[in-house]
Amino acid sequence: MSTVLLRLEGPMQSWGLSQRGPNSAHRTTQLRPTKSAVIGLVANALGRDYHDPIHDLAALQFGVRIDRPGTVETDYHTSGSGYFPLLPGEVYTRPAWAHKAAAYAPGQPFDAPYLAPSDINRDRNGVLSAKPGLTVITHDWYLADASFLAALAGDQDLVDQIGTALAKPARTLFLGRRAYLPSQPILAGIVSTPLIDALTDAPAAPGAGTALHTWIEPDPRRPDSHGAVVAHDQPISYAGPGRRGARLEHHTIIEINPAAGFFTPDPQLNPEVTP
Repeated sequence: MSTVLLRLEGPMQSWGLSQRGPNSAHRTTQLRPTKSAVIGLVANALGRDYHDPIHDLAALQFGVRIDRPGTVETDYHTSGSGYFPLLPGEVYTRPAWAHKAAAYAPGQPFDAPYLAPSDINRDRNGVLSAKPGLTVITHDWYLADASFLAALAGDQDLVDQIGTALAKPARTLFLGRRAYLPSQPILAGIVSTPLIDALTDAPAAPGAGTALHTWIEPDPRRPDSHGAVVAHDQPISYAGPGRRGARLEHHTIIEINPAAGFFTPDPQLNPEVTP
């Protein structure tokens, strides 16, 4: 068995289990990366599309160690309400509105066109506007300054493919949301040891303690699955909303040897890192 280690660290990251949807103004986050999210990140690095099968990735054993839990923060957003200039295409297709748009040109020559949501209506003069009741308010929750070490264990050939893809991903990788980019190279190492040993031996991030909370996906056929709890983040498919199932995970605390030092990116694994 081989294990690939992923350093998930950045100013902002978010690991949600529920979609915001049209009737929810909140995007929440779990307090640690989910298996569904990490497998999705790996599939993205491999260049797989939403409809591609992921059964080989989903079968990998998953674990995550919390080096720094970070701080839960929220971004408060409002969109809509007020008045907005007409788009050039609207003036072109509706010449009768041209005199309305002309009023904006002298005073606001550098105004960027605004593409309003569909629920923002036009007033009697044809100007885009929104009443207070149409204002969209959202809350986006995320983890600030957190650092995690995730691990995936399984067949050596597949693990090696994942390591190669993480070093040179097919697409840009992000930490839960496209705006949340990692501050460290994600590939932290590939080792020929079981997952629990890999998480125990790997150096911790700066600022981490010596007793680190860790969640391991046990083999249900082995005795170490006793005491495990159910987690609803087993990826089934990304070709549609909510394609996740249940799996088991076991909580433990790993004692880190302070003499092992702190994590630093390996230039041999990540060629873009300057030694």
